[in-house]
Amino acid sequence: MRQLGGRYAIAMVDVDHFKLFNDRYGHDVGDQVLRFVASRLQQPALAGRPFRYGGEEFCLLYGGRGLDEVSQELEAVRADIEACRFDLRHGGRRSEDTGPGENQPDMLSITVSIGAAQHGDSLNEPWTVLKAADKALYDAKHAGRNRVSLA
Repeated sequence: MRQLGGRYAIAMVDVDHFKLFNDRYGHDVGDQVLRFVASRLQQPALAGRPFRYGGEEFCLLYGGRGLDEVSQELEAVRADIEACRFDLRHGGRRSEDTGPGENQPDMLSITVSIGAAQHGDSLNEPWTVLKAADKALYDAKHAGRNRVSLA
């Protein structure tokens, strides 16, 4: 974050209802869910650079870009994760045979909430941008989860 300068955006990504995965299926499945989400955030086509932030949160850093340039990508990331079905037996995979909202018996639906902010006048330090992105994340969660909120 110290290397960020000029125009940049930070997005916080949080797995919705993560505690439920751990409580219902165990910590091994919770770990698999985190690896699955991380794999979706590491796609080469994404402009954001992903980092594990802690717990079930990830951070995407967008150097040289503002919210207007990353909002479509963030929505695409959210939709991509929602469209995937996590296979309990195989540690996660995309199931093309399962329609939207339909789960096979051993397939789980995973969603994420995303909050993002950009460097600007009142957000002039990386930590203040990160804090604003985190607040936007909680706005997304309070608005119903599985959505993107921009600061």
